[in-house]
Amino acid sequence: MKRLTALILACVMLLSCMMLTLTSCGEEETTTKNPTNNNNNNDSVFQEGDIFAERAATDDGLDEWDFEGKTLRVVCHNDGYEVFPAEADINKGDLVKDAKAKRNEAVEEKLNCNLELAYAADITTMGEYISKSILSGTDEFDLVVAHVMTCANLTTKNLFLNWYEIPHVDFSKPWWAASTSTELTYDGKCILAISDINVNAITSTCALAFNKNLAAAYDLGNLYELVLDGKWTYDTMYNMLKDVYIDSDGSGTRSNGDFYGGTFEINNRANAFLWAFDNPIVQKDEEGIPQFAIKTDKINNIMQTLFDFYYNTTGIGSSPDDDDFEEFAMFLNKQSIMTTITLGSVMGNGLRNFEDEYGILPYPKWDEYQKNYYSHVYGEHTVSCVPKTAKDLEFIGVCAEALAYESWKTITPTIYETALKTRYLRDSESKVVLDIILDYRYFDFGFVFDGFHGYGYTVKNMLEQKIENFESYYAKQYPDARVQLKKVIRAFDKLG
Repeated sequence: MKRLTALILACVMLLSCMMLTLTSCGEEETTTKNPTNNNNNNDSVFQEGDIFAERAATDDGLDEWDFEGKTLRVVCHNDGYEVFPAEADINKGDLVKDAKAKRNEAVEEKLNCNLELAYAADITTMGEYISKSILSGTDEFDLVVAHVMTCANLTTKNLFLNWYEIPHVDFSKPWWAASTSTELTYDGKCILAISDINVNAITSTCALAFNKNLAAAYDLGNLYELVLDGKWTYDTMYNMLKDVYIDSDGSGTRSNGDFYGGTFEINNRANAFLWAFDNPIVQKDEEGIPQFAIKTDKINNIMQTLFDFYYNTTGIGSSPDDDDFEEFAMFLNKQSIMTTITLGSVMGNGLRNFEDEYGILPYPKWDEYQKNYYSHVYGEHTVSCVPKTAKDLEFIGVCAEALAYESWKTITPTIYETALKTRYLRDSESKVVLDIILDYRYFDFGFVFDGFHGYGYTVKNMLEQKIENFESYYAKQYPDARVQLKKVIRAFDKLG
């Protein structure tokens, strides 16, 4: 058995070298007739060898440019960290921040330009500033790299340009997420784009972490093998965890002092199950028009299953009403075998300093008949857009393309190969699974343009509000969701 497992892992590691680029995402798939593992892509840029040298040898497709010191003014989410690391944080041992600084220096030197943080703020303040500035007609910034929900709501105000009209931007290049030209493009237009500039579209990807020591103690078997064989399904996960519970504190009631099979938070990471189960919110119809697709034959079953999982399963610890019930902290305290994470957690102090051996897994498939595993990107990631007040589109296009390329060349492999794979992940199997998690990220039109008005947070909202009936939730949310989708489509149509 051990030889078989080793052979399987060796084969998959070879195949993983040919998988999709890091910024690609899962495409719409049809259900297969027989259970099988179909998570095999063939276009990965994560080849064996020196990934930094290989990417450095890739031509960015840009001509020689000299912008004579012209400044690209960028509006950026929160403190601007997505594009501009704080000066005090550079060369202090943070690999990603150092890579961002090197990326910015490379762009400035190559184009003879300056990169400047024009404004940074939280979600609400950012939206107000961008809206007021653009509607007043003032030319205060050239590029927006901000929270996806902020930009979704601003889209409905017709504040941004069509990326396809920005010169020198090439969505066919691997430094632009494949979903930018598929799911996020409608009628030949794209308003919100995702590229390797949007670093937290990687680090905010949802996954599962499991304690390898505890998994072995409870004889859960080889979880990696299940993933690679296409057999890592909801039922498999449920049956492993459902009866694992110990009243550790002797209180006679379920509490944060007990031991559970899994501690799963009811938050944005709970949302990830919707896409993991291949049930997107919006898909394009035969005419290419985005339409609601969430109401599938299986959605009622999905929601009832998740409600029972979170609230009625002995081995699952979850308490949205108890602030002291911290699911991730309990996992770190060895009070559960499994928990939900984002990949950024792997680089954070929690898992980085975790005493036991741990591994990562994708969220499970709905069943073995589902073709692929799919990963959701937590709703805090950024997108990029160009304000309609922008003047020098050629300058903006060249800079955006250069930033995306340099991010792909320097930052992404730093996160992927150096930080995640080499520095923080502790076993080769997790590194293989990491390819699957990232290669099948799904950027749903219905989530990216949700703006907190549609069905983007269906799972989270229904669980938090303890709503078991999907039909009633769908009907209640439909008026707002319908208006939001209509506004977004109208914004695309107004681009001409």
